Amino acid sequence: MIRKIIHIDEEKCNGCGLCAEACHEGAIEMVDGKAKLTREDFCDGFGDCLPECPTGAITFEEREAPAYNEAAVRAEKLRKEFAAELPHDHEGGGCPGAKMAQFDRSAEEASPAAPSARPVSQLNQWPCQIKLLPPQAPFFEGAKLLIAAARNSMTSTTPKN
Repeated sequence: MIRKIIHIDEEKCNGCGLCAEACHEGAIEMVDGKAKLTREDFCDGFGDCLPECPTGAITFEEREAPAYNEAAVRAEKLRKEFAAELPHDHEGGGCPGAKMAQFDRSAEEASPAAPSARPVSQLNQWPCQIKLLPPQAPFFEGAKLLIAAARNSMTSTTPKN
């Protein structure tokens, strides 16, 4: 479809980002320090970005471009609003206690300690609740892990003679 859409001259763009802020639809993004029209279907062709550009890098042109997709623009705005409302310590969702953490114990291992006959464990996250750890955790990579469980004899349901 031939329609009116913006054009950004990269040579004139100074990378200030004012046009990206002014674009209510989110069609302009900063890429490698320059403004780029990344979503042609998000550009409504009204040019709210035009007066914000201090270098005159933005102009209108009539050319082949996808139709303006108002529903997609609304959906993207809602997605961004929802993402902005999420608490920062819960990124990725879920309970903060279930968030994977990796501890650096190299300083502890480097400290001189009494020599022992037992090998030093490489399982730095131990003890842990296995159900809270993601199987893709980096400290499991290449690890040999034996998981064993014992039932407490005090809670046994077997009658004693």
